[in-house]
Amino acid sequence: MAVSSTTSQLPLLLLHRGTANPSPASLSFPSSLRATSLRSRAAAAASPADTLSEDGIPDAPPEGEGTGIPLPSSIGDDGEQLAPKQKIRIKLRSYWVPLIEDSCKKIIDAAKTTNAKTMGPVPLPTKRRIYCVLNSPHVHKDSRFHFEIRTHQRLIDIMYPTAQTIDSLMQLQLPAGVDVEVKL
Repeated sequence: MAVSSTTSQLPLLLLHRGTANPSPASLSFPSSLRATSLRSRAAAAASPADTLSEDGIPDAPPEGEGTGIPLPSSIGDDGEQLAPKQKIRIKLRSYWVPLIEDSCKKIIDAAKTTNAKTMGPVPLPTKRRIYCVLNSPHVHKDSRFHFEIRTHQRLIDIMYPTAQTIDSLMQLQLPAGVDVEVKL
């Protein structure tokens, strides 16, 4: 099977005539589609001021220069400002909104007196649990009571707490209807 020598718009591969089993040496690609090696591309892209290693590959640019990758030292400097090393996360749950709001106010006041930075209270989604109870156990199957319990949640973050902050939080007297979960 031979390919005609007339070229179409994009000749990809031409086989030489007279070869029954074409080898890679007998295949020829058009010059516009020939791939240049990575080393020759790197050598052509390098400026004359760059030094070449023994292989003819240009040396890597200095660390952090021109690569767009930040140095580890620069990541650590900004990271301390973005995320504090220590924080206290307090999650409050209650069935009654005035109780949870009063508790949030007490916690924030205790943290502010010790010069700790607070974030919140952040209202989290209210969880609704609906219970369906039969009105009569035998006859009236279609008659039912529906009871609902709503659990309100708030989230408070205390940044940069000190020992005084922790002591003042431990001494707080919160109402019995508020569930407090503390994570360090």
